[in-house]
Amino acid sequence: MENLTEIEIAEIAALVGDPKDPPEADDLVNAPTLAKWLGLTPNHVSALAREGVLPRTPAKLFPLRRAIREYCDHARAGSVGRRADAELAAEKLRLARENADKVSIQNAKARGELIPAADVSRAWGEVATDLRAAILAIPSRVAGQVGLDRAAAATLDAEIRSALEAIADDR
Repeated sequence: MENLTEIEIAEIAALVGDPKDPPEADDLVNAPTLAKWLGLTPNHVSALAREGVLPRTPAKLFPLRRAIREYCDHARAGSVGRRADAELAAEKLRLARENADKVSIQNAKARGELIPAADVSRAWGEVATDLRAAILAIPSRVAGQVGLDRAAAATLDAEIRSALEAIADDR
């Protein structure tokens, strides 16, 4: 009903009439005729009548206008329910994915495939400290091995420290 134009709604209203009007004798139709009006099968029309969705006389005839009106109300209520069901299903799917991620992380931790970030940070800090100490020892070792004078060793030390500071500033 949401996609209908105002003209189509007016045509339906003219066909269906006022809900308070009693059905007239010529408005009574059988299940196959009502099925053609509603675009359903006669069996579906009969099933809707058994469920109490469509009004039916004891002679198993349907008041056309009232039956169309009742079916439209039923279809409208169903579409609202389906929309709510779709939103609920989407939320359930999101929750299921989140739970699957949570279980996956727990399993990876149990297998030892995940390490806490604090442990990784501490280990890399130790590696960086050891690397810095080894690099800073280079000028004195090289000076002793190749016979550099104090000024050359100091220049080499200053360049290495400058490089280490540049690396530290890029973090």
